[in-house]
Amino acid sequence: MALGQADFNELLSATIQKIEKQLVDNVLTAHPTLDFFKSSVKSATGPAVVFPIIAADDSSTTFTDASGTFSTGVSSDILGVAKYEWAEPLVSKVRVQFKQLEMNSGPEAVVSLAKAHLDAAVKGHGKKIATVLHTAGSAGAGAFNTLDEVISNTDKLTTTTARTVGGIRGGAATKSVTDYERAGTTATLTIGANDYIVGDSVVVTGVIPAVAGTFTLTAVTATTISYTTATSATVGTTATTGSVTADAIKTYWAATEKTILPASQDIRTAFRTISDDIYVASGERPNAIIAGRNVFSEYENSFDSKIQYNAPLGTADSRFRQIDFDGIVVRLDPDAPVNTAYFVNTDYLVARYLGGNFMKAMPAQQIVGTLDSVTPLASVLCFGTNNRRAHGKLNRA
Repeated sequence: MALGQADFNELLSATIQKIEKQLVDNVLTAHPTLDFFKSSVKSATGPAVVFPIIAADDSSTTFTDASGTFSTGVSSDILGVAKYEWAEPLVSKVRVQFKQLEMNSGPEAVVSLAKAHLDAAVKGHGKKIATVLHTAGSAGAGAFNTLDEVISNTDKLTTTTARTVGGIRGGAATKSVTDYERAGTTATLTIGANDYIVGDSVVVTGVIPAVAGTFTLTAVTATTISYTTATSATVGTTATTGSVTADAIKTYWAATEKTILPASQDIRTAFRTISDDIYVASGERPNAIIAGRNVFSEYENSFDSKIQYNAPLGTADSRFRQIDFDGIVVRLDPDAPVNTAYFVNTDYLVARYLGGNFMKAMPAQQIVGTLDSVTPLASVLCFGTNNRRAHGKLNRA
């Protein structure tokens, strides 16, 4: 008995519904980076996903007097919340041409065809998610956050624009002032590399009263900031030891990110530097390392005859099956930037899909003007972190 398009669509939908819970694992397991999200991904509801931000230290824990008197102020263990918006629907589709289906209309052939298309859709879905995750900067309007956005030490994009991740802008909030000068009512302070942008409100202290106070920045360069003062005077460069702080920037919301070139540190030392810096910043150690092709090869090539090779008697293997750093698997990701390695703590990586919509089969739709129909498979996703300091990024070029 021949089976038609309706039977194929029904079989495909029934198959997807039957293995719906397995699809999340199937999609994530198929990719080395996505596999790290398996333990944290789950369904969620609501207009956005909100996570509490954990402080590095709980300063509310203190010794008291003999009576045990303690402060009843708000606990400092939670700094606030990160709020992540849902991405627009990510849709894979299964469309089989009428003629092809007619040529595979036997029961076993239809089942085989449905499975082949589903397997292809699973791979394509995972590949697209991974590609977005590894996009440099933003993946564009409607996409979820990329690793480059989540694991970054600053949210400054240009001298006039900045982003937020989880609704928060991270970076260095306070900078030291080394000197200042005035040209009329314009004060210019030298502060070195900074995360400020034009329009930021800053508090300037430790300098002469005429240029101290709260101001709105009118100009920003790679090493200086400028603003308008209430009084006018023209003076040359004057050394000082003041400071500048922008409340809009949250220092706690910055990951460890360093460019360490091979000429300055070998790959093992560079790995230790990033790992130790993360630990100092957050009190947490990374538990996964995602490496691009060049970084992975450099680390793999760093093993030499001093390493003990264990193999059954009479066998030989010219390549390691797994390489670790401090007990952490270093995983090659073909989609990661070749000269980059991400050091992540999966306990603080969060992944959610909206209301069960992870490769969820939608009703088949007839293609107007053809004998074909198409079955869409939709996901609505959100990726982020609730502890940005627990992650890091190493750039080797």
